[in-house]
Amino acid sequence: MPDYGEILAFLAANPPQAEAERELHASLLELLAQCLRAEQVATGDDGEEDLDPGEIRWVSVN
Repeated sequence: MPDYGEILAFLAANPPQAEAERELHASLLELLAQCLRAEQVATGDDGEEDLDPGEIRWVSVN
């Protein structure tokens, strides 16, 4: 599992200056939100993930 806190800290420490950077930051935040929602859905009532930890999930960044 990625360290979402590290990614968010990096984004916070490096605020976007140009329009392209703002778009990239927005895309990365959307991607993080999608990943977190997917993990919530994949986690059962007992807190164990239903997915194989070796499974690769593909995502696209706009």
